[in-house]
Amino acid sequence: MLHADLTEFAFPAVLQMLLQGGCSGRVRVLGQREAEVWLRQGQVVQAGAMGRTGPQALELLGLINGGELNFEPGMDAPAPDLNTGRDSVLRQLMVDAGAWEPLLAIFSDWSMWPRFTPRWNPQQPVTRRQYRALSLVGTMSLEDMIRRSDLGARELLTLLEPFRQAGLIELVAPPSGQVTPR
Repeated sequence: MLHADLTEFAFPAVLQMLLQGGCSGRVRVLGQREAEVWLRQGQVVQAGAMGRTGPQALELLGLINGGELNFEPGMDAPAPDLNTGRDSVLRQLMVDAGAWEPLLAIFSDWSMWPRFTPRWNPQQPVTRRQYRALSLVGTMSLEDMIRRSDLGARELLTLLEPFRQAGLIELVAPPSGQVTPR
């Protein structure tokens, strides 16, 4: 068992060590951004984060910048869904971390609820993909939107971003007494 504090060690560095060591087992990240990554002989064979699996979960790994990491060697992945080489996973982690930065500056607190502002016009022209993202506005927190949407997490926030920048949607505290079922 390996334990690492991800405020002291960067997640990509710890994962790189495990991959280059040819390790097999389960990596669990606990904290604000929880995730699981399954390794087999230094390859990532399965990932899960925020209800997502496979490539969409890998995209969310770029968000990990704190928490606790536990590696449990020898555990087999329940249902492998990835066949991704170690170098491409590490490269993708770096790219994703950079791609998340501007979105996290705008959407920093995922417990907040997006809602339409008085500036919103129901006749506002939107694309189908924007409509899919906007249809969830006002019904749940950003985190739950990400969990429930069929869009990728970064794609969802990217679609919402211009509406937020234009002042057509805003982020507010959860409605009083509102608990979103998970």
